[in-house]
Amino acid sequence: MLRIEKFVCGALENNVYLLVAEDSHECAVVDPGMECGAVLRRIEKAGLIARYLLLTHAHFDHVFSVAEFKDSLGAEVVMHRDDLPMLERLVDSAAAWGFSNARPAPAPDIFVEHGQTLDLAGDSLEVRHTPGHSPGQVAYIFGGNAFVGDTLFWHGVGRWDLPGGDFELLKRSIEEQLFTLPGETVVWPGHGESTTIDTERRLNPYIGEGARFIPKL
Repeated sequence: MLRIEKFVCGALENNVYLLVAEDSHECAVVDPGMECGAVLRRIEKAGLIARYLLLTHAHFDHVFSVAEFKDSLGAEVVMHRDDLPMLERLVDSAAAWGFSNARPAPAPDIFVEHGQTLDLAGDSLEVRHTPGHSPGQVAYIFGGNAFVGDTLFWHGVGRWDLPGGDFELLKRSIEEQLFTLPGETVVWPGHGESTTIDTERRLNPYIGEGARFIPKL
């Protein structure tokens, strides 16, 4: 079984997750974003073997440190092909938001598709394509946990007003790919606190049973 470690990193308070297989010391990093040297130090101090850098999507704050992590760990960069143009614009995108020290991201090693699985120390990570916040947004799901990037938050959903965003597509992704998971599934978002599928089905103000906000499209 994989252990989950959460780090809150950088000016935009990104969640970076470390998935650790205690028996084999293999690990994966979900969304190596800004100012997340603490994650690298944790991996190095524990003598962990990094298999994957799992990118939920390629907005700059979630991929800011991919080059540094690739150089340090040699792990395979994993993402959906539809966000590749965004990854290739990392330096310019970060600079447009006032962050001028980004390095170009390396080319991905693995392009995942909806329904694909990845093996990490005997655990199977399921990939679900969940566009709407970005074209190539995906969720990685295993053992009652869903790493959803910026698709779904505690009582919130991801922005749809950025390039490549689409609220109707985001809504469909949540309804068809996330709300169909067991209610007790823990949702680990790209920012903020964790929640559960059941909580968001009942109480999320944008979608589900508790929906009461009508987005301006």
